[in-house]
Amino acid sequence: MAIYAFANTTPLFLPERFFVGQLEGWVVLENLVGGLLKRAAIAGHGERDADTDALVFNETYTFDDGHSDTLHWTIRKGEAGKYTGLENRLEGEAVGEQAGCAFHWKYTRDTPQAGGKSIKLNFDDWFYAIDDRVCIVRGSAGRAGIPFATAHVTYRKL
Repeated sequence: MAIYAFANTTPLFLPERFFVGQLEGWVVLENLVGGLLKRAAIAGHGERDADTDALVFNETYTFDDGHSDTLHWTIRKGEAGKYTGLENRLEGEAVGEQAGCAFHWKYTRDTPQAGGKSIKLNFDDWFYAIDDRVCIVRGSAGRAGIPFATAHVTYRKL
């Protein structure tokens, strides 16, 4: 998909607005043929940093196998709908594009797993605004650019 295909859609999905405040969410991870891998609940909170004009967003995933993963994002809006993001477990930086109701976000992250292990995963996420309080994400996770899992995520602003 090309991000520009969403240019005239509404409501707008702007990360710097949507992720401010308290959020909750839910995740279902499936393998590529649709088998359930994991489920998780998400608790998140974001704020705008007035000094840097960046979004600071923290989210904690609590998985059904008992492990959790907390991400500490710093996201900056650039020119023409472009975004960059930093997080302490990223390889490089996250890059994103926004148009209309959609936001496309890609990054590589050393991701904690159950049992104290971690694995470097490539993420490719598409966020779609449903209204000003809800967005749905369809994402993929893989290694070396080859996806092996699909994530279905719903976020709701509280």
